[in-house]
Formats: sequence, structure tokens, C-alpha cells
Amino acid sequence: MTRLEEVVIKEQRVRDLMAEQGLDGILLKKQANFSWLTAGGYNMVGIAAEMGVTALLVTQQARYIIASKIEMQRMLVEEGLQELGFQPLEFEWYLDRESEMVRKIIPDLRKVGADTGFADCPNIDGDIKKLRYSLTQNEMDRYRFLGTKLSNVMEQVMLGIRPGDKECEIAGRIGVELWKDRIDPTGILIAADERVALYRHPIPTEKRVGSYVMCAANARYKGLIASITRIMHFGKPAPELTKQFAQNLEVENRMIAATQVGKPMKDGFAAALAAYREFGVPGEWTLHHQGGCMGYYSRDIKVTDQTPDIVQENQAFCWNPSITGTKTEDSFIATAQGPVMISYPVVFPAVRQEIAGIPFVRPGMLVLD
Repeated sequence: MTRLEEVVIKEQRVRDLMAEQGLDGILLKKQANFSWLTAGGYNMVGIAAEMGVTALLVTQQARYIIASKIEMQRMLVEEGLQELGFQPLEFEWYLDRESEMVRKIIPDLRKVGADTGFADCPNIDGDIKKLRYSLTQNEMDRYRFLGTKLSNVMEQVMLGIRPGDKECEIAGRIGVELWKDRIDPTGILIAADERVALYRHPIPTEKRVGSYVMCAANARYKGLIASITRIMHFGKPAPELTKQFAQNLEVENRMIAATQVGKPMKDGFAAALAAYREFGVPGEWTLHHQGGCMGYYSRDIKVTDQTPDIVQENQAFCWNPSITGTKTEDSFIATAQGPVMISYPVVFPAVRQEIAGIPFVRPGMLVLD
């Protein structure tokens, strides 16, 4: 499948939504939706901003790129939108003419659905995001590339950690290695020793590693985001910690096994609650979200027992169960044949387990003398 063929598939999904809602066009301004529709393009300047600096407009007859003169040339050439058949609608950078550009194509903005609040356009972001759920073959290939790179970077960097290293130094090493393949480190969490148990979202500090460290990252490649967590210990860990880590990993494996195409997403969440109860820690789920489906966001939905959505074929997920002091997390794709892991153990010890007939090879805790 070529990049253009992928764009055409997604464009048809957009046009089907337009027909369902009686719209004449759909406007996409968010970075995630730009990357999705353009098969891996970027309309960002600020890496952390949700909104891009350019927009896409799709009608039943054509597709357009709306940009100021600052951005248009790069959109057409470097992002390849000219080759992909996007027609340019350009305005001066010092004039706010975006809505005027849309009106040139569709005069009544009430007939243009948008992925955010924009002029008179109805906000249909909740419907648009569902168009991204089922991945194309190209997207799955890009995810496998991202997962391989992320798994290698995380584990190789952690192999180099030594007692006395700062959390922020470790985060920097991860970022440097990811950037070598133009992978954005969109979120890095590092916790040393007692911080692993104290905080579910431990942003890196200048604290130095003693004997225990957890590293987690969200990384973005051509718009797609994967998540990963790894834990290591210097010296032999306490038996209680070893047991707890094994239980934490089993919670996640049960969640993955319960995530089946055509079944409710909340089945995975229910599997976690049942496992927590079985392991004698029934309240742990209340201390942090348990994860959910992902793709062009680190989580499209943080799943609970109230989530009504159904698992789509070839949809990406990442569950991240935690028991105070441990956490496990790897990304995967739910397929009709079962889960396909995006991230996986490379140099970390491999833990094998079978649940509901599904074989798992998952990363264990790395113990260094």
C-alpha cells in the first residue's frame, strides 16, 4: 500500500462521516488528525501543542491544505501534500484568514464539521476520533518500527544506568536515542527508589538512583504513539517485591487477553479488577487509570467499567496496571488472530505465561549485581 492509497482509504472514512451527518466538509486542525489523514505528516511547530499550525479541509470533491505563507511551502514539499493531491489555500501570516479560506469552499460553516471549536462549525471531534481506531496495514508497519526502536532504546539505556545517576540524566539519554530516528519523546517518567511508590506520574527530577528505578515513556513516530515501562533493581530485590512485580505483570497479561475484537473494551478493565481482588489489592485500580485504546494519542480512551466502546479490528491498546511500587506497560494491536505486541523484551529477562490459550513473552524486572 502506497502513502496515497492510505490517504484515500482514510479520506473515504471522512466522507462517509460527512454523509452520515449531512455535512459538506470536515475541517481537521489537531496534530493527531493531520498525521492520521496524511499518513504520517506533521503540521506542528511546538511538539507538545495539540493544535497544529495548518489545517486540512475535506469535501466530497476535493481535499485542501489551509496554511499561512510561513507554513505552506513546507506542507507541500517536505510533508508531501502536493503529491498527495491536497490543494493549497494560502493566506498572509499577519492576517487571520483561516475561516475565510474555509468559506471560499463552503460558505455556510454550519455545514463543516470540525475536530475542535472553530467559528460556526459544529464540533464533531468525538466522531472523528473513531475514524482513527482501525489501523491500516501501513500504520501497523509503522507501529512495529516504533515498537522495535522504543523497546531497544529503553532497555539499552537502562542497562547503562548506574547508582548515582540522576533521573533527569536518564530521561535525557532516552530522548537522545529516540531522536536519532526522528521519534518524539512526548512523555518520559523516571522514578528512583521511594518515588516509584509515591507517585504514579513521576516526572524526572535531580534525584539520584539508589537501588531501584522505573522508566516509562510515550514516543511518537509519524503521529503514532506507543507506551512502555521497564523496572530494574541493583542487588537482589526483596521477595515481596519480586512477587508483586510478577502479579502486576499477570494483571496486564489478563487485560491483554481480554481485549478481543468485537468485544467491549471494558472487558479488559474488568479483568484487571478481578485480578487485583484475587491478589489481595482490590483498591489499587483507584490510584491510577488502567490505560485503554491509543493511536495518535497516548490514550484515546481511558477505559472504565462505564466505557461503551467496542474493540475494533487492528486497534492499538496499552494497559498500564500498577500496584503501589510496581507498574508494567507494553503496547499492542488487537487483531482477529489475537494480540500483536508492539513493544516487547529485548535485553530484559523474558517472562513466559499462557492465559486463555494466548502465549505471552513479557519483560521481567531486570536485576543487576
